[in-house]
Amino acid sequence: MNKAAPIALAYVRVSTGRQAKTGYSLESQPALLIKAARNDGYRVEVVTETGSGRNSSRPALNRCLEKLRAGEAHALYALDIDRLARSTQHLLEIATLSRKQKWRLVVTSADVDTSSPAGEMFFTMAAAFAQYESRMISQRVLRQHEARRDRGVIWGYTEGPKSPLPDELVNRIIEMRELGLSLPRIAKQLADEGVPTARGGKWAAGTIRGILMSPAVKCRQMGLSVARAGLEPATPRL
Repeated sequence: MNKAAPIALAYVRVSTGRQAKTGYSLESQPALLIKAARNDGYRVEVVTETGSGRNSSRPALNRCLEKLRAGEAHALYALDIDRLARSTQHLLEIATLSRKQKWRLVVTSADVDTSSPAGEMFFTMAAAFAQYESRMISQRVLRQHEARRDRGVIWGYTEGPKSPLPDELVNRIIEMRELGLSLPRIAKQLADEGVPTARGGKWAAGTIRGILMSPAVKCRQMGLSVARAGLEPATPRL
């Protein structure tokens, strides 16, 4: 292979139990990628990622992307889409980097190549499906919220996770705020008194703000019943 030829990174991800399902052995994965990249005129560097299929961390892939960004390599080859990316959105992010930074992305088993019109069409369709999926999730969440309001439910108050802080402490924080104390002043006073936080950390203005903005506190401040607060929310006075 010509030493002046551009470099392609062959990304091999090895997951527990994965080879038996796909039919690709540990030896065949790099061999297939090396052959494909060399046929396209590249010198090849094999980069191996080892981890569970449930683990989304991909440090070796991140190193590949850094080398591509720096111009130390010119193409990224992978065997399968799901070996390369955690999700459709992650795949699109990698493809976007490929386009902006002007390096080539090839997924051999899916015949996806960002340098071809077919590859460009594939990523356009993938982006459309990702946007559709995102909007469908948003609509489902919105319907869940509407159904809760119709039942008079307030998430974080009547249902869902609630603050482990005692009611007496929450009421005291509300009273201190209503007396005009600033958020940092309230945090400092509680810290000086040795009052423990919910998770054992330090009191801070952001901690106090989170308590005051919680659904339970809003309902108390609005002075409404749970059902009415869920159906007719008003702006609390903080």
